[in-house]
Amino acid sequence: MVKTYSSTSGDRVRLQEWSPGTWEPHFYFQGKQLFYNRIPFNNRAERAIEIPIALEFLQRQSGSLLEVGNVLQYYETGTLPPRRIVDKFEQGDGIDNCDIMDMQPAEERFQSIISISTVEHVGQGSDPTGGFGETSVRSDLEAPLKAIVRLYELLEMGGKALITVPFGKLLDGGWYIQFSSEYLERLFLRYGMPREAVTVGYMKWVAREKKWRNPRQCWVEATAEEMKEVRYDHLFSGARGIAVLELTKIVETCAVMEHEALDPLVYERMLPFHRVLAPLGRLKKLLS
Repeated sequence: MVKTYSSTSGDRVRLQEWSPGTWEPHFYFQGKQLFYNRIPFNNRAERAIEIPIALEFLQRQSGSLLEVGNVLQYYETGTLPPRRIVDKFEQGDGIDNCDIMDMQPAEERFQSIISISTVEHVGQGSDPTGGFGETSVRSDLEAPLKAIVRLYELLEMGGKALITVPFGKLLDGGWYIQFSSEYLERLFLRYGMPREAVTVGYMKWVAREKKWRNPRQCWVEATAEEMKEVRYDHLFSGARGIAVLELTKIVETCAVMEHEALDPLVYERMLPFHRVLAPLGRLKKLLS
């Protein structure tokens, strides 16, 4: 059975008492009090909680480390461990430009892997600014799930991975997939991930300050059921809900069952006005 974490009564009390004039410096995740990220780079949405969740995970790890998607470099505080960084599109010092799907477990394994808001883009189209994404390959809507399986396979036995993805109503955003419970379930039913190898926690956005650069925010733990209608925020180019997956390597390979008969998934697509907002949100994100 997949282990999940959900809202606590304390979270609900804090939510009831919250008002725009009482922004808390911290939030709670899986029984831990963590402080919101306040480094301003791209800090209008889920980065506010993803970064502290990632740092807490890294404090519990040792040995070889792989980061998939170049994110943590923008939040270096001198406490991050040495790691290999792979990013298919972003160029820069210390970044290996390779496709995670081309990495072979037989050639290299890692004790720990971290991937912040990256796998949802694997196998999807180009983003509205043309900054990253595939331009000549038709999207594979389940490629993000295949990427999670590949990360699992790249772990050493007993190793751990932390992966964050946007979560809520299943959405084909063109250059990303927003996960849902039904979509995540395919990780087990079609791609053979052992359920006992996965722990999932959920965080839901509640509010942010009315300013563009580095607004203070309020996020709370939630259940998957509470987030099933949550939609992506195209104007702020960020998620209003995330799933945090922690994987533990307990078997060498996953028994992929791609031909398993499953009911087709129904993906929501961007509405016309979302297609207008998305490039604006992405452009503002890049310029901030």
